[in-house]
Amino acid sequence: MPEKRPGLVLHLAGVSQPLHIALAQEEADALRDVLADLMANGETKALATADGGSFAVNFAHVATAHVETTRSHAHAYGAPARGTGFRNG
Repeated sequence: MPEKRPGLVLHLAGVSQPLHIALAQEEADALRDVLADLMANGETKALATADGGSFAVNFAHVATAHVETTRSHAHAYGAPARGTGFRNG
């Protein structure tokens, strides 16, 4: 059975497709407790991604958001297997 991984799903105002961000487990756990406040206040927050990077979200532009557990990060930003899209060399 595939390992389940945490991710943030953002539905941005005026954008038809949601944005998926692969989160570090600790970040997902902490975000669950403050997500409603970030949305209500329209705050900007840097989040730790699963690949060890960071991703800044301006919640003032987010229509809805939720943390979910998925079986794959195949299409998520910040997933270790996905990479940055840039190649060295």
